[in-house]
Amino acid sequence: MKMPSTCLGLLNAALLLGALPAWAQEAPKPWSATVYLQQSWPKQTEANRQIQDINTAFGSTFKTWDDVANLNLGLQIFRDLDACWKVGLELDYSQGKISGTQMVDTMAGPATLAFAQKYTIYADLMWVAQFRPWGREGRWIPFLTAGLGLTYDRDQTLLTLRNDLLDGTLARVDNSGWFPILTAGAGVDVYLSEHRTWFAEAGLSYSWARLKHQVPASGSLVQPQVTADTDSTGPNVWLGVGRRF
Repeated sequence: MKMPSTCLGLLNAALLLGALPAWAQEAPKPWSATVYLQQSWPKQTEANRQIQDINTAFGSTFKTWDDVANLNLGLQIFRDLDACWKVGLELDYSQGKISGTQMVDTMAGPATLAFAQKYTIYADLMWVAQFRPWGREGRWIPFLTAGLGLTYDRDQTLLTLRNDLLDGTLARVDNSGWFPILTAGAGVDVYLSEHRTWFAEAGLSYSWARLKHQVPASGSLVQPQVTADTDSTGPNVWLGVGRRF
């Protein structure tokens, strides 16, 4: 017996509607990765004070770390535990430098004073957890985040004074070491399409990280041992793009 076309249409509609919940309730992909660019405002209290002491002693105007951008590139990889929690790893890497040359008056006549402080490696690796108070549904996903890990820093400070009569290294300090880092903050993920695969991310956090110890030094203005202080404590903001997989 042939079924009327109206009945066929209703049957097809019922089958389609019955399939929709299965599509809508499909389990989200458990893994996600985010690449981001972060701007930090580290305290660098001791380093800035030392630069200011140089400016006072020589009448120079070298910049401090408060005057330059402190950017780093980061990568996070997470796995969902449930609708509210996900955990993973975070890796951050950056290099930075402040430097300059200025003419100063000396007893041997005008001379070129050159200063440079360069971070050749600044990297941290952290265990990170995110809590999504309203779950993972919707296009806008706010979250709270916290991380704990280790940071490695290697930097060099160099101060020289030169003219036709002078060719001297006033100070050279090579510093390196591992130290703990703790961070806490908040952010938001925004899915870029209904497929919920790619998302943009923005956030802000505060970090606690400091390496203060005695290191060897050379030069006519410094002792054989000086205090090196890498104080990365301070606020951060970041923007990134992520993908679920």
